[in-house]
Amino acid sequence: MTSAAVASDLSTALSDSELGALLEASTWYAKYHERMIAELADDRSAMATARLDRFKDLHAALRKLGVQVRHPDALAS
Repeated sequence: MTSAAVASDLSTALSDSELGALLEASTWYAKYHERMIAELADDRSAMATARLDRFKDLHAALRKLGVQVRHPDALAS
C-alpha cells in the first residue's frame, strides 16, 4: 500500500479527534500485528523485508507522536 505525502504539520492537517483516532488505530494495528511481523524477522525475502521496514517506520512514528508501544525484541536492529 502506498500513500501520498501528508502535510508535515499534523496539528493543522487533522483535528484533535482525527489525530486521536489515527493514533488509536495505529497503536492497535502495531499491537495486533506484532507477533506476525516478528515471525518475519528471519525471512530475508523482499516482501518480508518491506513489511518489516514499514512496521519499524510505524513504531518510530508512534514514538515521535508520544505513543509508548513495545518494540518487539525480534525486530531489534
